Amino acid sequence: MKKHLKLMAVLSAAGVLTVAAPELGLISTAATAYAKVIGWVEENGSWKFYEDNDSYVTDAWKKRGEDWYYLNEDGNVATNAQIDEYYVDENGIRVSDKWISMYNENFWDAADAPEFLWHYYGKNGKEVVSKWQKINDNSYYFNDQGEMQTGKIEIEGGIYYLGEENDGVMKTGWIKLENDSDDLDETHSWYYFDKSGRMVENQVDRKIDGNYYTFVSGIMQTGWYKLPVTATESEATADAATAAGYQYYDPDNGARVNGWKEIEGIAGLSEEGETYTFYFKNGAPFCAANGLELFTIDSKKYAFNTKGEMQTGLKVVNLEDGGIANFYFGTDGAMATGKQTIYNEDLDEDQVWFFQAEGTNKGQGVHGVRDNILYEYGLRKEADADLKVAPISFDGKQYLVNASGSLQKATSSSKSATKPELGAGYKDYKDSNDKVWVVDVNGIIQ
Repeated sequence: MKKHLKLMAVLSAAGVLTVAAPELGLISTAATAYAKVIGWVEENGSWKFYEDNDSYVTDAWKKRGEDWYYLNEDGNVATNAQIDEYYVDENGIRVSDKWISMYNENFWDAADAPEFLWHYYGKNGKEVVSKWQKINDNSYYFNDQGEMQTGKIEIEGGIYYLGEENDGVMKTGWIKLENDSDDLDETHSWYYFDKSGRMVENQVDRKIDGNYYTFVSGIMQTGWYKLPVTATESEATADAATAAGYQYYDPDNGARVNGWKEIEGIAGLSEEGETYTFYFKNGAPFCAANGLELFTIDSKKYAFNTKGEMQTGLKVVNLEDGGIANFYFGTDGAMATGKQTIYNEDLDEDQVWFFQAEGTNKGQGVHGVRDNILYEYGLRKEADADLKVAPISFDGKQYLVNASGSLQKATSSSKSATKPELGAGYKDYKDSNDKVWVVDVNGIIQ
């Protein structure tokens, strides 16, 4: 069978190789007009192999010592040529375990095409095609033309990165590459290639060196990321104005965050350009399902809204039993208890509040009498200073309190001069307008 022989433009470290008569290392028998010699003969600068005095070998391989040579259709030793899956160098020797750089015939067809392409010939001399090849502990991939591949490339359903032009080594680990996305501000993004060299494409919370990362089309995600809708979620739930279903990844290194962060909120939910305090557990922000809800962090209570924003100041919070209660949170967001003086911007005055300091209702505004002071959902009820005492409606009854919020009560033996018919256990109190109020031992107005 006639062999396919292809002369190649070859680039070596020394430059473009020239075709010359191969040095076979033989003692040549000079060709004469009178006789031929069986074996290797040099004729006009080329070598031939004669099988007898009249015929020489063509289109066949011949071995000399440890080396193989190819005799072309003219019977000459081929040099710098590809013969089927083999390659012969400038001396005509069939190469093995060797890199060969060949001119790219498609160089002018693409703006970014390399001028030369690398090929590799294995231990058996055959060109490596359509497979991975381990060379000096590095992995390379060669296409069906035997061309070493470079850049980001899809191979057998996976994406690999094989370095820049003239590199070709399969990469692993973190690589920053130019992205193809029109939706990103940055032209380059981080990608991760596992131990097999395969790019992690679409994966949420991939653990890498102790941290967790999320990838979309191979691009490492940073900042707020909306998790894919699961089969158990409805579209309405997925589109709800809540931080549920979002996770946050460090903008600098892409790692999933934990703990406190003061950052901008989710686009479309939080006020644009404003920063808020969030708390993250495994990347997910603490957030309420509705209104405001309490969360325990390091043995302290904090309130978060549906957007995941930590709350401060006086707030109405949803309770686990479905009710609501007033709570107060300091500038650090921690729930406060006991007596608190809180400025009311609408009234332009300070108000006194009291929040449960213990028990199952800890932190809730006191509703009722505590230490002879009447509180309504935590707010102390008190008379205007210029009235001295005033009636307060509470749970369907009226109580009399002074300017400090103290209940005005009768003793068990006191009697009202205004309503003596009531007997013992009642007392008269006069306000600054000389109006008389009669109360019982509980401070309830009669």
